[in-house]
Formats: sequence, C-alpha cells, structure tokens
Amino acid sequence: MKKVAVRQKNADIRRRLKDMLTTKKATSPAIVALLLILITLVAGFFFYNFVTGSMGSMTNNFQEQMELLFLKSVSINSTHITSYVGNKGIWAMSIMNAYINDQIGKLLQSVEIEKDSVEPVYIIGSFTKGLTYAVKLVTNVGGSLTFDVTYT
Repeated sequence: MKKVAVRQKNADIRRRLKDMLTTKKATSPAIVALLLILITLVAGFFFYNFVTGSMGSMTNNFQEQMELLFLKSVSINSTHITSYVGNKGIWAMSIMNAYINDQIGKLLQSVEIEKDSVEPVYIIGSFTKGLTYAVKLVTNVGGSLTFDVTYT
C-alpha cells in the first residue's frame, strides 16, 4: 500500500511538471503586444520626423525657385503684351498660363525658360490705351510671376 501511494504521488508530480511545461502563460502574449505597440510608436515617431523634415525642405526649395523668376522688361501694344522673363534658378521652368486682370489670357505658345536665361513671353489680346493691366504668369510647378503694365 505504501508503494502504491508513492507511485501515485510520483505520478501526480510528473503530471504537474508536464502540465507546467505544456501550458501557455498569459504574460507572453501581453509582452508581445506591448513590444509591438512600442515598436509602432517609435517607428511612427521617426517616420513623422522624416516626413516633416522632407516637407520643410521641399517647401523651402519651391519658394526659393519661385523667387528666382524675374521680369526683365515688358512692352504692350494693341494686340499683345511682350514680357521678357528670366530664370535665376537651377531648374528650367515653363510658363503655362497667363491671366490679365484675373481673366484667362492667351499665350502665343508655352515658353520654357532654362536656368540663367531670359525668354520672351507673348500674351495675345485686345488692349486699350490709357489702361493698366495686371498680368500673372503661371509656371508648370504652380508658381507665378505678377506685374502691372500700362498701355500708353
């Protein structure tokens, strides 16, 4: 009887050890979830800093490029406005649209202005002596050059 009790006790111990080794604890998935959240937050922080830094750099480059367009000279007659626009930037720019007094004007052709060059831009229309016209030239990247011209 004593041997049976010892065998039973040994069997119970083996069963408990086996149960301890095969059972999964709840702490392991909780730790994994916390680590995933932490990794996501750190990655999000670095991604946010990267994107905001890039956006700031792109905005500054864009504004600098837009400020590099300049008006060298302008003349007007009854049928067209001729403006000479220069580009001091490092990229070529194209004049795609023109507006006269906030109305769409007609360009004779789209004009590409290479870096460090001046090109003529012809705006066709009907112009009256004694009036001043507000002209806005829009580039291919959305920038603009605005100036006034008076037909005398």
